[in-house]
Amino acid sequence: MPLLESDVILAYLNEYDPNHATAERIFQKLQKRELEVWVSSVSLIEMELIYRSEKMENQLLKDLAAIAALPNVEYVPLTPDMAVAGVYLRQTLNLTFFDSHYAATALNLDRKIVSFNKAYDKVPGLTRIKPDALL
Repeated sequence: MPLLESDVILAYLNEYDPNHATAERIFQKLQKRELEVWVSSVSLIEMELIYRSEKMENQLLKDLAAIAALPNVEYVPLTPDMAVAGVYLRQTLNLTFFDSHYAATALNLDRKIVSFNKAYDKVPGLTRIKPDALL
């Protein structure tokens, strides 16, 4: 079961995102129980920060509720080991703060991440699954 990166979640929630249609089809598969994924608890924090910075907090409750109601999604808490691995990945591979946490989480699980972000392609031992490959 792969980790679903927040870029797919945010593309699903934003109908203007260029990847919205692909993300929407992934979420339809989750609704139909045709797909199972992990989601990092860090994704929820990233969503909160983005919505707050965009002054969209009134939309946040609705979108968090929509994500929380999805079947076949298992949430993964951030552990100290994952945080340490995230720091290491930032320092050695120059990943962003959130990307380093998602990579560390995926490496701790089954080493697979579903993301539009090509930055994960340079992480040794990690397999990036292009979202359209799930359709």
